[in-house]
Amino acid sequence: MEGKAALSLLLFVVSLTASAEVYKCADGKYQAEPCDGESVPLDLSNVGSVFASPTKSNNDLSSDFSISDKKSEVSAYIRKQQIKREIADLEQDRKKVFKERDAKTNELRDRGRYANNNLAGATWQQSLAQEMTAVMQQADTVVGTIDRQIEALRSELNQ
Repeated sequence: MEGKAALSLLLFVVSLTASAEVYKCADGKYQAEPCDGESVPLDLSNVGSVFASPTKSNNDLSSDFSISDKKSEVSAYIRKQQIKREIADLEQDRKKVFKERDAKTNELRDRGRYANNNLAGATWQQSLAQEMTAVMQQADTVVGTIDRQIEALRSELNQ
């Protein structure tokens, strides 16, 4: 019975000390494998640790600032990735608006081909032209809004 208790205690202690290594590459990305031959793992000791030392020396305080800096670096990296995804989504939305606008204007052009060469046909073509203008203005408004959102995200990304 004592052997099982000792083995359990040993496994518990080993599980507390096990951790993965994290490397920061030159491009600012973080990964589990070394980026190149000169990569050294980041010191992430005490990050998210359940145990805290009862008293802190000056060295421990500087270590906390280092950990805080690394946490803020990781947070900034995550935010940049979110911004890039948001920009990509908005660019897809922009393409979708253009595609829908083009489909609608092509449909209206096709309908205009069936107009008779008389006053009623001319009135119908004028109505179709006004509808086309409205479709294009609506698309331009939506695209303008998307472009402003993309520009705001890009400026946030560059800061």
